[in-house]
Amino acid sequence: MKSSSVLFLVCLAGFLLSGCNESKVAQQNESIAISFIKAWDSHKATDLNALFAKDFLYTEVASGQTYANADALTTYFTATIAGIPDSKFKIVSVMGNEKYAAIEWIWKGTNSVGWDFIGIPATGKYFELPGVSVMEIENQKIIRNSDYWDWNTFMKLIGATP
Repeated sequence: MKSSSVLFLVCLAGFLLSGCNESKVAQQNESIAISFIKAWDSHKATDLNALFAKDFLYTEVASGQTYANADALTTYFTATIAGIPDSKFKIVSVMGNEKYAAIEWIWKGTNSVGWDFIGIPATGKYFELPGVSVMEIENQKIIRNSDYWDWNTFMKLIGATP
């Protein structure tokens, strides 16, 4: 849990050093970050895909997986929600500047289904996992997103490892 807080502070420092301000574009980028979390909460891949540019890169840093087109992002999104069907995200903080947005969140849910195809069984355990998403935004569309959270902590929280 501490690693995501440290990462968020690093991101905050980066924003402050790069001239974070409350310009219209900065506010729009913050709004896009909030919409990103709302899309995850909607459980609708179309809501998430609508936020991305035609050419983008989405990286789930913890697993090392990357997605670079709408079909791949839809498959990832659908599989993630299928494993934790009661997934919800709580926004902790959000910040943006002229080019980037970062949002700190807590993913909440119950490992009621799991992901057998990658060896993660259903355990019935409720979890709350902190993380951060950092987005590069151009023309009000996300061109790059990186999700940061700790894989080992996640596996412990869902009861997949001791």
